Amino acid sequence: MLAWFLCPDKYTVGIKECLTGFAPTTCRIGKRCLTLPYLTYISKEREWSGTPSTTQLLNGTMLEFLKLTQPYAIDPDSRAFSTHGSLHHVVMEQMAKELNLPTEVALSVDRDIFDLLEPDEKGWVLTDYKTWGSYRVAKALGIVEVGKKEDPSGELYKSSGKWGKAGTPKMIPVFQHMEQAVDLWDTELQLNRYRMKLEAIGLVITEMQVQITVRDGGLAVARSRGLDRNMYKKPVKRLDNDDVEGYFAGKELALQQALKINHCSEPCNDRESWDGARCKDYCDVALQCPKGLMYKKQEVSK
Repeated sequence: MLAWFLCPDKYTVGIKECLTGFAPTTCRIGKRCLTLPYLTYISKEREWSGTPSTTQLLNGTMLEFLKLTQPYAIDPDSRAFSTHGSLHHVVMEQMAKELNLPTEVALSVDRDIFDLLEPDEKGWVLTDYKTWGSYRVAKALGIVEVGKKEDPSGELYKSSGKWGKAGTPKMIPVFQHMEQAVDLWDTELQLNRYRMKLEAIGLVITEMQVQITVRDGGLAVARSRGLDRNMYKKPVKRLDNDDVEGYFAGKELALQQALKINHCSEPCNDRESWDGARCKDYCDVALQCPKGLMYKKQEVSK
């Protein structure tokens, strides 16, 4: 349950207290750190319906259990990129409506919403929009560094170091797409579940794909990971229906059972916790989770 904002001075303030009134001077530090519309927008949570959404079930059971049962705080600054992604969805939704294409329609009572359906010769193409950082995009596309080559510009190293000797040709990385390195497991599960729900109402889904906006596209860090474009479109493979249904049924059972007994003993696995990176920097409830606390303590001890 979202209860507090984390202020720039690292103190917490109640959401309602922060948003009360219209004058900027209502802020406890004298002036709001960000605008009232933005703070109001990020304070909104989807009301729990009793049925978990696809997105909730793709997250770790512990994470979702704690978010539903324990008060937690967020840093408004940390929501900047997710808000940007939401605005991207709004723009694409408006354009799809102008083109009379199905978009942003709830599939069921749990409010699963697909992004876009486009017709083809045999049925419909299902598309999902994503805004990700270059690290995740490179993994999703299976782009890996396979070696080095001389810089075509002919540039030479000006000083010696681990990169090479001064006066020798500058070396740049060579990247290659490797299908076995593609990591889209959560997106594959998500779109296949949407596909199954659409097929259950009679639609024929011929293809699935994800259109990815690179959040740091055009910057040196993105180029260093082999990304030379700002947007990519990636096909999503069709998974076995029984595998998809089994995964989500198991996750829903685990979450519902945890809520029923008001206890969860199943921390996020390595994939759900992004090998611990989520626990360290991106989990709102890490301080209320044993695995999150472990990673936080490791960071402090460094």
